[in-house]
Amino acid sequence: MQKLTRWGNSTGLRIPSHVLDAAGLKAGAYVHVRLLDSGDIRVRPAKNTQPADAEGAVTHEPPPPPPLAW
Repeated sequence: MQKLTRWGNSTGLRIPSHVLDAAGLKAGAYVHVRLLDSGDIRVRPAKNTQPADAEGAVTHEPPPPPPLAW
C-alpha cells in the first residue's frame, strides 16, 4: 500500500522501483493518468514524451484578431 504525499500545491504518489522497471519507466518519464468509471486510476506510459507546453509544440491558441481599420 502506498501513501499519497503533499508536494507543494500537488499530491504525489511514490511508485516502487520494481513496478517502474516492469513498466519500462524511469524518473522523468511522462505518463497519462486516467480515472476509470470503476474509480480505479490508470497510469500508462506516454508515447509522445514532449509535454504540450514545450518549445516547438503545437498549440491550440486562437488566431490573433484582424488589425483595426482606421
